[in-house]
Amino acid sequence: MSTANNQDELELPEDSAAPAGDEAISAELQQAIAQAEENLNGWKRAQAEFENFRKRSEAETKDWMQFGKSQALAHLLPVMDSLSQALTYAPELPELTAEDAKKYASWKNGLFGISKQLESALADAGIQVIDAVGKQFDPHLHEAIKEIEGDSPPGTVVEQYQPGYQIDGKVIRPAQVGIAKSGLSKDLSSDLSNESNKQ
Repeated sequence: MSTANNQDELELPEDSAAPAGDEAISAELQQAIAQAEENLNGWKRAQAEFENFRKRSEAETKDWMQFGKSQALAHLLPVMDSLSQALTYAPELPELTAEDAKKYASWKNGLFGISKQLESALADAGIQVIDAVGKQFDPHLHEAIKEIEGDSPPGTVVEQYQPGYQIDGKVIRPAQVGIAKSGLSKDLSSDLSNESNKQ
């Protein structure tokens, strides 16, 4: 009997101490879980902020690149216009000897080649020449200089006086064009011209 009583006495202190230990462990566990959740939320916030920063940086870089392209194009346009005019109005020289005529033709072809190289380099940089002749007049892309009588449907671009350019769909300079005369009133025609000047 005394042995059984001794065992009961030994077990009681352990049983009475167990709930206090469990509560402490449970409290520590809850604190660790709360800290882990706080850390996870902080990491998610940092990740979201970094993603926003990355997107802003990409957008800014794209804007700067587009700005740089438009600035470079602004400096190149007068040169390209001059080259285009020189090719358009290059004289025909029938009095040249056969050998000189051959050299002159070769020189002209070389200039046309340089012009094509420039257009290709601009296209590679995302700069497109605006299509004009044969297209329907679009005040966002074309600037009407005059109306021309002819057989083309009214509002069709029939002549181009200066090429237009756009970068990634944004017009840098509209194409200056002549459009087929229509039955529009003068007021409507001037409205079209004014709208194209605003662009």
